[in-house]
Amino acid sequence: MELSSVAGSAARQNEGTKSLSAIWYALLNRWVVRLYFSRIKVIHPERLPQTGPVLYLGLHRNGAVDGFVYRRVLRRPTFLISTQLRKNWFARLFFHGIAVNRLKDEGNRSLNETALKQCLSHLQAGGELFIFPEGTSSLGPSHLPFKSGAIWLLLDYLRAGGPALQVIPLGIHYECPWGFRSRVEVVVGEPISTELPADHSQFEQLRGMKRRVQTALETVGINVCSAEHQEIIQRLAYAASLGTSRSYFKTLKSLEKSKTEAEFTAWNKLKPELTARKLLLHQGVPLFPSGSVALYVLGLLLASPIVSAAILLNLPPFLAGWFAGQRLADDRNVITLWRILVGFPIFVLWIGIVSLVAILFGQPLLLLGYVAFTWAGLKLYPLTKKLTVALHNQMRYPELRAPMLARHKSLLSSLPNEAE
Repeated sequence: MELSSVAGSAARQNEGTKSLSAIWYALLNRWVVRLYFSRIKVIHPERLPQTGPVLYLGLHRNGAVDGFVYRRVLRRPTFLISTQLRKNWFARLFFHGIAVNRLKDEGNRSLNETALKQCLSHLQAGGELFIFPEGTSSLGPSHLPFKSGAIWLLLDYLRAGGPALQVIPLGIHYECPWGFRSRVEVVVGEPISTELPADHSQFEQLRGMKRRVQTALETVGINVCSAEHQEIIQRLAYAASLGTSRSYFKTLKSLEKSKTEAEFTAWNKLKPELTARKLLLHQGVPLFPSGSVALYVLGLLLASPIVSAAILLNLPPFLAGWFAGQRLADDRNVITLWRILVGFPIFVLWIGIVSLVAILFGQPLLLLGYVAFTWAGLKLYPLTKKLTVALHNQMRYPELRAPMLARHKSLLSSLPNEAE
């Protein structure tokens, strides 16, 4: 009786620890994403399953930051992650999941079998599992080669039997992957069929399923022939989204499928002029006022003091994040990750310091003002950058405004209407 009571108490304590851990990661993820990104839009959210088991297969673009974004739009996924994200206490504060050793990781790869069994059990219990089939991330013009581990896991599940498994492909697209307060779109693809011919060998089933997964992920991703092509369509897609409700991803997909040769040619002709004149660019695009210049000036006069005040009030975390992105990142796809890992904890610490000072000096209005300016500054930061670029170009090169706006109109007319 006593042993049973002790065991029950230990089980409850373990469940309580898991619940606290789940709450911590949910809150952390929510605030990291809300702080760093200005908007996350889900394309085809109706395709997201409401019940498990679910195997999510996601494209990997912007380092471990992809996990923050995907977790924000999904219900309760458990991620298959690299042991590199769990190797010290600080990393474990940010990343949670079933850890495996990749070929390029240090560590005992024999433990991977145990981890994959854990994944299988999680799915069989009706859970949701998220895997990056590429194994690592890249901001290049196409996906990296897909590994076979996720396919083997899927086939093992189908052979073992259990509740019907839904396999959902996901794509992720950042307007500016390393930009603070950038916008992101997550694309939910059609479920991948798990029906396989019974008379096929294991190798044939593996090859057939891998082909289905690749096709599904290419549908929710962008696949072009070169980095130059990628750069052009990204600039054109961002330009097309300005002042419109167009989806960044859908525009990219249109440009991937059918090159708008006139727009490509026009952009290539424009590049030398942009370089020679040194126009300011926003995400690769030379902005000009599309409406009244006076309204643009008024908007900047109202927004810039608020944004400047917010930056000054949060200068330590702002500079720390900027420094981390400049000095610690070894490639573009980890700039945002380093900014978050360094800037976010310092931001939380800084909030604590400001709150403590306000309490000690009996100045609740000081804390209220800090929160208000910080919140408003985050909201207005992207707009202020765009207004600044547009007005600078208007002041320096007013003669270019009309041809640039005509170029924008021509781009929009050349693109097909979006279909949901």
